[in-house]
Amino acid sequence: MPEAQDLMGLGNGAIVAPAGHGKTELIAKVAALGRRALILTHTHAGVHAIRARLKRLKVPHSAVAVDTIAGWSMRYSHAFPGIAQPCEGMPVGAQWDELYIGTNQALGVSAVRQVVEASYDRILIDEYQDCHLLQHELATTLSGIVPTLVFGDPMQGIFEFAGATLSWEDTIHPQFPLVHTLDVPYRWRDKNPELGKWIAEVRERLICGDEIDLSGGAAVFRQADNAFDMGPLFEGFEGTEGSFAAIHCNKGICNRLAGAAGGGYQAIEEIAARRLQEFAVAWDSSGSLRDRSIAIKTLIRDCINIKELPEGKGETPADAAINAEIRAVGAEIFGLDAASAGATALALVRKRSRYRVYRNELWRDVERAIGDVAVGRYDSMTEAADGVRHRTSMVGRKLPRRTVSTPLLLKGLEFDHVVIPDATHFVGEQLAQAKLFYVAISRATCSLTITSREQRVQFSVPSL
Repeated sequence: MPEAQDLMGLGNGAIVAPAGHGKTELIAKVAALGRRALILTHTHAGVHAIRARLKRLKVPHSAVAVDTIAGWSMRYSHAFPGIAQPCEGMPVGAQWDELYIGTNQALGVSAVRQVVEASYDRILIDEYQDCHLLQHELATTLSGIVPTLVFGDPMQGIFEFAGATLSWEDTIHPQFPLVHTLDVPYRWRDKNPELGKWIAEVRERLICGDEIDLSGGAAVFRQADNAFDMGPLFEGFEGTEGSFAAIHCNKGICNRLAGAAGGGYQAIEEIAARRLQEFAVAWDSSGSLRDRSIAIKTLIRDCINIKELPEGKGETPADAAINAEIRAVGAEIFGLDAASAGATALALVRKRSRYRVYRNELWRDVERAIGDVAVGRYDSMTEAADGVRHRTSMVGRKLPRRTVSTPLLLKGLEFDHVVIPDATHFVGEQLAQAKLFYVAISRATCSLTITSREQRVQFSVPSL
């Protein structure tokens, strides 16, 4: 790893950082050396991670500003609205493009450039592989005002579907010349060095489009006909400490895997909270008690695994009593106090002995939203759902001990133990198949289990 002091003496440049190779630590150390650095990244989770690292290094708040690219652009565009012409409120759809264009126009004004130059002596941009062209143009403009270093890994550029398709060789390096490629796999050094070495070797093979032997390295390979072989998710982990993640590219299959695991793994929700929004719309637009009941029953179907009754057995007395309470309160979910009745119904549903919630985040989000309406904090479920989504985007989500989710939602995180169900499904991805596979396997720090119908897989050569 290069010394932070050496990077401070450079002008504009790029550091390529494979997963787990100390990128966040290096960013924090570089930021700590200047008068005042600006660190930009893409997500609030990334902001939290960087701030946590700065705190650990005892870097004073006054020395570093950390923000998302979107958040910083919104602040500057609203500070100079006559030039940037930002939209009212939170941008939607194409308004985000207009925001970056407007901010870039504002940075072309001498007085605005002087403000930036006086505010920062170094700009550091994280996860640069996730930038699209307008964000790159904004970074290029900033680099003409203040020396700028960008950090990223072309092999983790899995947001191709969202326009993050910049070529490092043709587009990024002409503006930000390659300074260094990090080569020490810190993530695995004290946990499983052989696994770190194998993942690094697989990365190089993926870049070349070479065949990958899933049984030929530090990962555990298990033959499986499909993603729903539950054995690899649990067998051999009895009494094992640490965090677990099962990773599949299809969100629907992740939800089904969590359901099949009976709550043993939890499916996590995206920050946009689309299913929460759907429930809110269904609740607000309900024209009858039947409509409200359907909204709740559909939520139960999407969140809860219901264990079958043993043959010849009926409900336990406790469950029968809970069911009676639910029927009573359910009659009120279209009344004057509908939200309170709904909140009570959701709390009662959880108590059924045969019910196991496998989308806890979604269920809790709905409980928070309906609770906010019940106490009068919001007038509608849609407004309450927006409030929950906004709070979550700011503070992030707390992951359960056992998670099942997609590479998109788990990128940037790490887990002690990772299971990849049916690795051959990555080959069927329309975009970024090799990158998605690399992001998935590089989340593991202690153990990696890969299941597949075939012992060998091969992906298209990635666009870098």
